[in-house]
Parts: sequence; C-alpha cells; structure tokens
Amino acid sequence: MAGEVAARLRKAGLRVTRPRLAVNQALRAMGGHHTADEVHAYLVEHDVTLSRMSVYNSLVALADVGLVLRADLGRGAMVYEEADTWHHHFVCRRCGQVSDVSCVVGAKPCLTPREDVGLIDEAQVLFRGTCRHCLVANATSDDRQSAPDGSSRGAGAGGTR
Repeated sequence: MAGEVAARLRKAGLRVTRPRLAVNQALRAMGGHHTADEVHAYLVEHDVTLSRMSVYNSLVALADVGLVLRADLGRGAMVYEEADTWHHHFVCRRCGQVSDVSCVVGAKPCLTPREDVGLIDEAQVLFRGTCRHCLVANATSDDRQSAPDGSSRGAGAGGTR
C-alpha cells in the first residue's frame, strides 16, 4: 500500500516523504474520521516523531491528491479519513457519531449551483439528524417508561405530582 501512496504522490508532482507516508498509514490503521490532533496523538503513541505542523501539512497534501478525504463537519476541527470513493457524511446530533453516506453521483463535485459562480471541483453534503443506534436506544428507553396500559409514567406526563 505504501508503494501505491508513493506512486500517487509522485504522479501529483509531490515528494514522497516520511511524514506523508506515516500520516497515511496512521489514518489507515485508525479507520474512521479523525482530526489532525487525533492523528498526531496516534503517531506519538506509536513512537512516530512528527510535529503537529508536519501532520497538518501532510493531511493537506494527501487530501489535495485524493489519498485522503477531508470533511468540514461544522463543529470545529476538520476531520480526515483514508477513503477511495467520494462520499458525504451524516452526523448524529445526539451522540456525535460520523457516518459515511454514499454519493448518488459517485464522483465530485456531484452538485452544481444554479448560479454561475466559477469552476467547482468539490461539493460536500452534510446530513444531520439522529443515527439508527440513538433511535433504537431512545425507542427502548421510551418503552421502559410506558405503563402497561399505554400511559406514560413519571413527572410531566399529565399525572399529578
């Protein structure tokens, strides 16, 4: 896999550097969506000495050549992941879980605005809501709080205190 990463970096006109390879390997090993600080912490934990700036710069370079996807989830830091296919993201408002959502078109930019704003090379769609896990947990919790006759138990459910 390091050979493929190196070939793609060279093809994009970038140097193959130890930080870029280490960051790519860390994302692969970590799986999922991570901030630059989380990638840096993972590398430190695994005795890979890189400055935070090297991690940030490597993530940008890897994303620019398509080896890494970055997503702005609107809640602070950008998250990164190793991914082969362009996709979008779903963020659960309850637990914060980030999930991948397949792009209907399958390639970027996948959406175009009605106005002529210039040349668009990427469009990110961010879905927000409640994930299946939280929906099931909430339904189970609601079931436990219901009385056998279907009325709700507890304060504020129309009963007296």
